[in-house]
Amino acid sequence: MLQLRPTFSESWYRVVNLKPRLRGTAQISRQYYRGERWYVVRDPAGNQYHRLSDAAYRFIGLLDGRRTVGEAWDLVGGQLADDAPTQPEVIQILSQLYAANLVETDVPPDAQVLLRRHKMQMKRQWQSRLMNLMFPRIPIWDPNRFLKLWIPLVRIFFSKFGALLWLIVVGSACALAAPHWKDLYKGFENSLQIGQNPENIFWLFTSFWVLKFFHELGHAFATRRFGGECHEMGIMFLVFVPTPYVDASSAWAFPSRWQRMFVGAGGMIVELFLAAIALFIWINVKDSGGVLPLFLVNIIFWASFTTVLFNANPLLRYDGYYILSDFLELPNLQQRSREYTLGLIKRHIFKVKAMQPLPTPMARFWLFTYNIFSSIYRIIIGLTIILYVTFQVPILGVLMGIAGVATWLIMPIGKLFKYLAIDPELHRKRTWPIIFSTMTAAAIVLLIGLIPFPVRVRGEGVLDPVAKAVIHSRTSGFIDQIVAHNGQRMKKGDVILVCTSRELDTEIRKIQAEIAKTQVQLVAAGVEDTAQAQAAQEYLQSQQKYLAQLKDRKANLVMISPIDGYLVAPDIENALGKFLPEGQQVALVQETQKLRVKGTLTQDDAELVFEALKRDPNKTPEVKLAGDIEWKYNGHDPLSGNSIMVFNGATQMLPHPMLGGPGGGEAMVDPRDQQGVRSAEGHFEFRVPIDNAASIYIPGQRAFIRMKIMNRPLIWQGARYVMQLIQKRTGESHWM
Repeated sequence: MLQLRPTFSESWYRVVNLKPRLRGTAQISRQYYRGERWYVVRDPAGNQYHRLSDAAYRFIGLLDGRRTVGEAWDLVGGQLADDAPTQPEVIQILSQLYAANLVETDVPPDAQVLLRRHKMQMKRQWQSRLMNLMFPRIPIWDPNRFLKLWIPLVRIFFSKFGALLWLIVVGSACALAAPHWKDLYKGFENSLQIGQNPENIFWLFTSFWVLKFFHELGHAFATRRFGGECHEMGIMFLVFVPTPYVDASSAWAFPSRWQRMFVGAGGMIVELFLAAIALFIWINVKDSGGVLPLFLVNIIFWASFTTVLFNANPLLRYDGYYILSDFLELPNLQQRSREYTLGLIKRHIFKVKAMQPLPTPMARFWLFTYNIFSSIYRIIIGLTIILYVTFQVPILGVLMGIAGVATWLIMPIGKLFKYLAIDPELHRKRTWPIIFSTMTAAAIVLLIGLIPFPVRVRGEGVLDPVAKAVIHSRTSGFIDQIVAHNGQRMKKGDVILVCTSRELDTEIRKIQAEIAKTQVQLVAAGVEDTAQAQAAQEYLQSQQKYLAQLKDRKANLVMISPIDGYLVAPDIENALGKFLPEGQQVALVQETQKLRVKGTLTQDDAELVFEALKRDPNKTPEVKLAGDIEWKYNGHDPLSGNSIMVFNGATQMLPHPMLGGPGGGEAMVDPRDQQGVRSAEGHFEFRVPIDNAASIYIPGQRAFIRMKIMNRPLIWQGARYVMQLIQKRTGESHWM
């Protein structure tokens, strides 16, 4: 698309006769971005920076306090021709330098009004930062003298020797962490159990502040290492959590991008090194008890968690962002990516001609990609923080939610209205942007608020046979004969295996001999001794009863299938000659042609299912097995259950251990339950029978059900989901 760079400006008369010049204290450093030469102008007194292109710098270089702006513009135009800055660009450059206090001149009233525009814009941005209650900054200390004192020692570690030492220490720590991972993870869990151990809060935050203090010193020393200065260190509040920060902006003037990237990574380098040292100490004291192992685990936790999620993440404006910005040689990456993406809409939809040269094709790709991913990620992180605060302190969560609505919805809409109504960029072409914006807003409202979409209830379960029998050994004995094999189709009464018991056979023979002896004694007594005959008769009956019990136990040595089904006994072929104690599970017989999904539903979802079944008792759910992408299996139609039954009553007992967190399920398990079948909160159990005549599905597979309940707009569904989360968590909060 043609890029329009207007040569002239109607405001040119306001600045044409000015005789500005750079301040004598201004410092200039040269940098290269994507093969182009740029210049960074810095005011040491106010710590203000401004980046100039080569053409802009050549124009500024002609301003010596005696030459007017008009004369300098004519000269640079003769030197650079079409590459020279235009009049609007000159006005913008002067406005920015004037706002940054980098030029001095006698400014007449008309020009002062013009040059103050950008300064007022910067002032509004600063005021918005102060009003941002989530991220205020409080400067406390000027660390420059401290850095000068210790930089000779720290310089040794910020060298090739230091890099080698760092790789050895951190690499060794990673290798040692693997065999101790279970203990380390358990330590993480214990440190986060604030409800059971409130004192952990103090040690958790103390370790965080100590680690982050050294993290910021890493940035400061890295800046000093390459000749920069740091004059501000203090506390900033991240979601009301005080966190150390340091102003290392002097690194922006470093000519090498690798130096700037090292400054960005300096904090993480120090943080990971300290975490490695903490790991070495923790391995030796982890079993000693006390505060030290807890403190060290917190150091390791913060260094790993915050580094991955925040510091090294380029989608947030922390260390990773500045490292990526310098690596791609795209300064002000976030702002430029936003401006480029909005420019796409303006140029291709609103038909506004580009006023500035477009970036290179590769730079356009990075700008557009970064804006999309970073915007989505920031919103997700923001919503996560708001929900987390809502779970812990509902009142603050509501206030943050209101602030989020204002930031992500009200303010953008307000800016859009202002742009469509009065922005000069849309002069004589305002109609189509207004129509398009109105149509887009109407489509969004229609899509989210009016068009009904299916409301589906989802539940997790496990495939389980409707008919199933667990076979236990009812008499101790040695396996003498194996009749069936694993996977064999069994009929009710079929023999599975036969055991023998010499002790039982001996006892039977002994009792049989005793019975024969008693019978002889009973005949000999006859009718002469009635009392003796009666005693012998009673003893005979007891022995016969005992013999019957022994024969029953002997009969139990032959294990048979109690139902029709398939035998599940993976190790039965290797069991010949082994001893089976009484009560031990031997095998399982299950009918796989008729299965059912046994699972759980939340209370809200169960209520929706009850209401749906009242309206339509024949409503059936769909079933998907774990690992399937769609609600299909092997290309067949969606698996439909014959019906669904939900037990009318909440319970905390899970139908299967696989549904709990330790078994890979979604339900939170009571940590006091060693078997992993008692959930931390109540749920409703459901049953969904499945026809498996072709034996496609295997019992024990994880399965999911979904059931269409009704149709509702997306905004209703989203509000219901958020309220479920809040109601689920606020019951645990003590800040109601």
